[in-house]
Amino acid sequence: MEEKLRNPNTKVKWVEMSKGIDEVNIRILVDARVDSGNYRLMAERGFAALIDVYYDDMSSTRLLFDTGSSTPALVHNLKEMNLDISTVDMVILSHGHWDHVGGLMTMLKLIGKKVPVLLHPNAIAPKIYTPDEGEERDVGIENYFTVEELENAAEIITTTEPYEIGEGIWTTGEVPRTNDFEKLTGTLTKIHTFRDGVKVLDSLVDDLSLIFKLKDESVVLFTGCCHAGLVNTMNHATTITGTSNFIAVVGGLHLYDASKERLAMTVEYLKGHTLTTLSPCHCTGLRGQAALMYAFEGVFKEVGSGSLLKFKSK
Repeated sequence: MEEKLRNPNTKVKWVEMSKGIDEVNIRILVDARVDSGNYRLMAERGFAALIDVYYDDMSSTRLLFDTGSSTPALVHNLKEMNLDISTVDMVILSHGHWDHVGGLMTMLKLIGKKVPVLLHPNAIAPKIYTPDEGEERDVGIENYFTVEELENAAEIITTTEPYEIGEGIWTTGEVPRTNDFEKLTGTLTKIHTFRDGVKVLDSLVDDLSLIFKLKDESVVLFTGCCHAGLVNTMNHATTITGTSNFIAVVGGLHLYDASKERLAMTVEYLKGHTLTTLSPCHCTGLRGQAALMYAFEGVFKEVGSGSLLKFKSK
């Protein structure tokens, strides 16, 4: 990885790339369902993916995006798919919820070297779920590792801004929430954190996604949970990359309890883009899956544990 990886950006502006991305391969390691062609794999309530980026100068980068919730499922699937993660260059956490961070320490041990772990600073803050009935509980990192343990195991990069991982690869950083229909709903309105010692509603600003801009100017968006909303996230990615030429959206979209209005507005927005692949998974839910599958039958591709998606520059 290039040395600039170590220095968080305060602002990302698009500039001409010295090398271009030829291909992006996304392998779903764990998800709530298993890909139909991978019957030996395990599903879980969690999410993780391995991403390989290949450049036109023959160089490459391997990224681990999220680490699931159940170490047995993640380790099992890596073994079954014969994937070696010792070659991972960087780990990115989409946010700090248990189903995205649970396997982090195990994965760092399997990687076997001190790699950068990139996350929003709030991803390691307490995340207290307070139900209407029953005991509250931490749904963040508390049951998996401490901040000190993480600092000892990896090189931590925390930033609230978009971050350039390499040529043509960015995280979104905090996503501006500029519309009035992509709101936190359901259980997300019952998660709290602490700010200056005071318990407050967690607005989930730690939510981030990955953006890949191929050398033909096409863009692939890969999301973890997309708590800020897909429309907000794509608009922000357009600002970062300088283009709205999205060919693919893959990942969790948190539409399982979305209103009819939100689903309709999301579908309408996506129809303004020439997508070749739409693969929602994880927290998208049945409501979201059904709405998107019906509206985008030609490009909708169901994915799960073991799925491999390849995006090539023209």
